[in-house]
Amino acid sequence: MDNSQRDVFYNCKVLRPTKENCSKYLVVVASNLYYEDIAIQLMEYGLEELKDYIPYQALGKKIVILHGNCHIGIIKSYLNTSKSFKDKYYIYSIPMIQHNKKGYIKEHLLSNCDVFIYQDIQADNQYDIRLSEEYLLPKVRNMKICIPNIYGMGKIFYPQAKKGKEDCLWSNPSGREIPGGLFNFRDENIDSLWRKGERKIEKIVEYLRGPIYDKENVKNEFEHMFSKMEEREKHWDVKILEYIKQNYKKQQMFYEPAHPCNNILRKISEEILVMLDIDINELQEIEESFGVSEMPIYKCVKEALELKFERKYIRNVPPIEESKLTEKDMDLKEYCREYCYWCFEWLD
Repeated sequence: MDNSQRDVFYNCKVLRPTKENCSKYLVVVASNLYYEDIAIQLMEYGLEELKDYIPYQALGKKIVILHGNCHIGIIKSYLNTSKSFKDKYYIYSIPMIQHNKKGYIKEHLLSNCDVFIYQDIQADNQYDIRLSEEYLLPKVRNMKICIPNIYGMGKIFYPQAKKGKEDCLWSNPSGREIPGGLFNFRDENIDSLWRKGERKIEKIVEYLRGPIYDKENVKNEFEHMFSKMEEREKHWDVKILEYIKQNYKKQQMFYEPAHPCNNILRKISEEILVMLDIDINELQEIEESFGVSEMPIYKCVKEALELKFERKYIRNVPPIEESKLTEKDMDLKEYCREYCYWCFEWLD
């Protein structure tokens, strides 16, 4: 069937889409460019997406919906490296929660998908109650998998990180427009030194390498965060905290408070495959990561938490142009130099 005026296509008769014609069959929409327009037309006929009509990539496959924050994007990429997963499942694309401008997920998608993989978004989230677990789950008919929502847990490694853009210009270099600049989080110590008039990068670096945070306070905050997350994990189908506890000293777990490293997101992806009865050994590594927003872990934090892994340089992930002002290796000095440029338009 086609809306065009052609009557024959590759020796096949072309029918016009009508309510009667479309209601007789499962409609496979063989277009990416016009999918939304066609979907509107089919909905006007009373057809339901994923039940009465599907995108052509989903033909013969079960439909998966992934719902949550930015972590979902990398989990999706990992899952799609598994041949068995891609052969059996199609991930229907919906916006991540922070990009969902409508503030809801269409109910027919929830009721007609085969697997709903979701983070436990709370009802009082900053976006919309209709994106919360409480609102969505009653509308899902089939398999549900609750995965970890560890956004913010990385704060235990980055006590210097603060949200907010006050007193900050967040400039972009000429010819480079990067929304929000290069830093997702402020550094309270660099900001404090700046307000006191310090303009020497070497002096700032020297201060950051010192005993800024009390060792016992760092350890207590670590334990407190784990206690909070352990309570939440009781609700998750996929567990991750034991993995973090066993490995955080020898592997970096977070790039900054909000964004975990790929080892965590890969582990979550593996556990999803286990629940779907798919061999985890099919997973491949991916280049995509949150390393473009990495912050330095302070020396005093490393000592307090007994971290054994070494990170001489940070943000050494592609693409360089999205993570650094220059192509120089970014050590703590270069990080401070670029921070002062982006936040205060100052280069030492």
